[in-house]
Amino acid sequence: MDSHQQPYASQAQADTTLFPEQTRESLQALAVKLQPLIEGHRLDNLVDLLSLLSDIVDLLDPAMVDRLAQLFEQVTSVGWSVGNAVRVAKAELLREQPPSLKDLLRLLRDADTRRGLALVLGSLRSLGRQLAAEQEVAHGA
Repeated sequence: MDSHQQPYASQAQADTTLFPEQTRESLQALAVKLQPLIEGHRLDNLVDLLSLLSDIVDLLDPAMVDRLAQLFEQVTSVGWSVGNAVRVAKAELLREQPPSLKDLLRLLRDADTRRGLALVLGSLRSLGRQLAAEQEVAHGA
Protein backbone atom coordinates (compact mmCIF):
# COMPACT_ATOMS: atom_id res chain seq x y z
CA MET A 1 0.00 0.00 0.00
CA ASP A 2 2.89 2.30 0.73
CA SER A 3 4.21 1.65 -2.75
CA HIS A 4 0.97 3.04 -4.24
CA GLN A 5 0.92 6.08 -2.01
CA GLN A 6 4.53 6.91 -2.61
CA PRO A 7 4.08 7.99 -6.27
CA TYR A 8 1.23 10.30 -5.24
CA ALA A 9 3.36 11.76 -2.50
CA SER A 10 6.20 12.36 -4.91
CA GLN A 11 3.76 13.89 -7.42
CA ALA A 12 2.43 16.25 -4.76
CA GLN A 13 5.99 17.15 -3.93
CA ALA A 14 6.71 17.73 -7.64
CA ASP A 15 3.60 19.92 -7.92
CA THR A 16 4.81 21.96 -5.00
CA THR A 17 8.22 22.44 -6.56
CA LEU A 18 6.88 23.12 -10.06
CA PHE A 19 4.04 25.39 -8.99
CA PRO A 20 4.43 27.57 -5.92
CA GLU A 21 1.33 28.11 -3.78
CA GLN A 22 0.56 31.49 -5.31
CA THR A 23 0.70 30.05 -8.83
CA ARG A 24 -1.61 27.17 -7.89
CA GLU A 25 -4.09 29.61 -6.36
CA SER A 26 -3.98 31.74 -9.49
CA LEU A 27 -4.57 28.69 -11.70
CA GLN A 28 -7.51 27.63 -9.54
CA ALA A 29 -9.02 31.13 -9.75
CA LEU A 30 -8.57 31.06 -13.53
CA ALA A 31 -10.26 27.65 -13.74
CA VAL A 32 -13.24 29.00 -11.78
CA LYS A 33 -13.54 31.96 -14.16
CA LEU A 34 -13.20 29.76 -17.25
CA GLN A 35 -15.81 27.24 -16.09
CA PRO A 36 -18.88 29.20 -17.38
CA LEU A 37 -17.13 29.72 -20.72
CA ILE A 38 -16.41 26.02 -21.00
CA GLU A 39 -19.93 24.98 -20.01
CA GLY A 40 -21.54 27.45 -22.44
CA HIS A 41 -19.18 26.42 -25.27
CA ARG A 42 -18.07 30.05 -25.52
CA LEU A 43 -14.46 29.12 -24.93
CA ASP A 44 -14.59 27.29 -28.28
CA ASN A 45 -15.54 30.59 -29.93
CA LEU A 46 -12.58 32.31 -28.30
CA VAL A 47 -10.24 29.57 -29.49
CA ASP A 48 -11.65 29.90 -33.02
CA LEU A 49 -11.14 33.66 -32.88
CA LEU A 50 -7.54 33.25 -31.75
CA SER A 51 -6.98 30.76 -34.55
CA LEU A 52 -8.36 33.25 -37.07
CA LEU A 53 -6.11 35.99 -35.70
CA SER A 54 -3.14 33.65 -35.94
CA ASP A 55 -3.96 32.93 -39.60
CA ILE A 56 -4.25 36.65 -40.33
CA VAL A 57 -0.88 37.32 -38.69
CA ASP A 58 0.64 34.55 -40.82
CA LEU A 59 -0.79 36.15 -43.99
CA LEU A 60 0.49 39.61 -43.15
CA ASP A 61 3.97 39.62 -44.56
CA PRO A 62 5.83 42.97 -44.76
CA ALA A 63 4.79 43.53 -48.39
CA MET A 64 1.11 43.09 -47.49
CA VAL A 65 1.46 45.47 -44.54
CA ASP A 66 3.05 48.07 -46.84
CA ARG A 67 0.22 47.72 -49.37
CA LEU A 68 -2.41 48.04 -46.65
CA ALA A 69 -0.65 51.10 -45.23
CA GLN A 70 -0.57 52.75 -48.67
CA LEU A 71 -4.23 51.94 -49.23
CA PHE A 72 -5.11 53.43 -45.85
CA GLU A 73 -3.16 56.60 -46.68
CA GLN A 74 -4.90 56.92 -50.05
CA VAL A 75 -8.37 56.43 -48.57
CA THR A 76 -7.62 58.89 -45.79
CA SER A 77 -6.31 61.45 -48.28
CA VAL A 78 -9.38 61.15 -50.51
CA GLY A 79 -11.71 61.41 -47.53
CA TRP A 80 -9.88 64.48 -46.26
CA SER A 81 -9.97 66.17 -49.70
CA VAL A 82 -13.67 65.47 -50.23
CA GLY A 83 -14.50 66.62 -46.71
CA ASN A 84 -12.62 69.89 -47.20
CA ALA A 85 -14.26 70.53 -50.57
CA VAL A 86 -17.73 69.95 -49.13
CA ARG A 87 -17.03 72.24 -46.15
CA VAL A 88 -15.78 75.05 -48.40
CA ALA A 89 -18.71 74.72 -50.81
CA LYS A 90 -21.19 74.64 -47.92
CA ALA A 91 -19.61 77.74 -46.35
CA GLU A 92 -19.86 79.60 -49.67
CA LEU A 93 -23.52 78.64 -50.07
CA LEU A 94 -24.37 79.78 -46.55
CA ARG A 95 -22.72 83.19 -47.09
CA GLU A 96 -24.50 84.05 -50.33
CA GLN A 97 -27.88 83.78 -51.93
CA PRO A 98 -28.50 80.59 -53.88
CA PRO A 99 -26.61 80.83 -57.18
CA SER A 100 -28.61 81.70 -60.25
CA LEU A 101 -28.37 79.69 -63.45
CA LYS A 102 -26.19 82.46 -64.86
CA ASP A 103 -23.86 82.18 -61.83
CA LEU A 104 -23.61 78.43 -62.32
CA LEU A 105 -22.74 78.86 -66.00
CA ARG A 106 -20.16 81.49 -65.01
CA LEU A 107 -18.55 78.89 -62.74
CA LEU A 108 -17.91 76.73 -65.80
CA ARG A 109 -15.42 79.34 -67.01
CA ASP A 110 -13.23 78.65 -63.98
CA ALA A 111 -10.51 76.06 -64.68
CA ASP A 112 -10.75 74.58 -61.15
CA THR A 113 -14.50 74.09 -61.56
CA ARG A 114 -13.96 72.32 -64.86
CA ARG A 115 -11.30 70.06 -63.30
CA GLY A 116 -13.63 69.16 -60.44
CA LEU A 117 -16.52 68.58 -62.84
CA ALA A 118 -14.32 66.38 -65.02
CA LEU A 119 -13.37 64.35 -61.95
CA VAL A 120 -17.01 63.88 -60.95
CA LEU A 121 -18.12 63.03 -64.49
CA GLY A 122 -15.20 60.63 -64.97
CA SER A 123 -16.07 58.90 -61.70
CA LEU A 124 -19.71 58.60 -62.75
CA ARG A 125 -18.64 57.18 -66.12
CA SER A 126 -16.50 54.58 -64.35
CA LEU A 127 -19.40 53.65 -62.06
CA GLY A 128 -21.67 53.36 -65.10
CA ARG A 129 -19.21 51.00 -66.79
CA GLN A 130 -19.03 48.84 -63.68
CA LEU A 131 -22.82 48.69 -63.45
CA ALA A 132 -23.08 47.75 -67.13
CA ALA A 133 -20.50 44.98 -66.66
CA GLU A 134 -22.39 43.66 -63.63
CA GLN A 135 -25.63 43.65 -65.62
CA GLU A 136 -23.98 41.72 -68.45
CA VAL A 137 -22.70 39.13 -66.00
CA ALA A 138 -26.10 38.89 -64.29
CA HIS A 139 -28.06 38.55 -67.54
CA GLY A 140 -25.46 36.43 -69.29
CA ALA A 141 -25.25 33.88 -66.46
